[in-house]
Amino acid sequence: MATQPCFYPLLYRPDQPSGLRFMTLTPTTIARMYHSTANLLPDGVFTGVFIAGSEQPPPLIVVAPEKVGYGETFNVEVSVELPVVGIIDVNLASAPFSTHSFSQGQRLVKLEVSAAVEQSGEDGRHFYRISCTAPPDGRVAPPGYYMAFAVNQGVPSVAKWVQLVL
Repeated sequence: MATQPCFYPLLYRPDQPSGLRFMTLTPTTIARMYHSTANLLPDGVFTGVFIAGSEQPPPLIVVAPEKVGYGETFNVEVSVELPVVGIIDVNLASAPFSTHSFSQGQRLVKLEVSAAVEQSGEDGRHFYRISCTAPPDGRVAPPGYYMAFAVNQGVPSVAKWVQLVL
């Protein structure tokens, strides 16, 4: 029987040096037990230090393909309120199945991207086209549906569903 629930969520930060990638967040009053799960949703909502205090508005994916093949180069178009500084990342996140505090099939694939090319803007927003390369094969990402997130300065967009096909 579980008698010692976990009250402290952990945030994994893959961009940090080894040994500093997990960060303990503020404890909750809700006990996390054997059947507790957390799932990533297309809106990427996380109510912790990740978003709290962020002044950066999220990017908006305006155009993304419905299907992409392995190794295929494709364009994603995003809209942002402020001009882009650096690279806008595009990541594919799987839709894992979860049970008993474990998500099977979970993966995040950072796509190879080109620098964002500014397109015409309107209503005070800036539009950019990003050339992306799909994963090379099924060993990196099995065929299926993925949430495509554009990430600008650490802030994710609402995802668009993309099917990775053979």
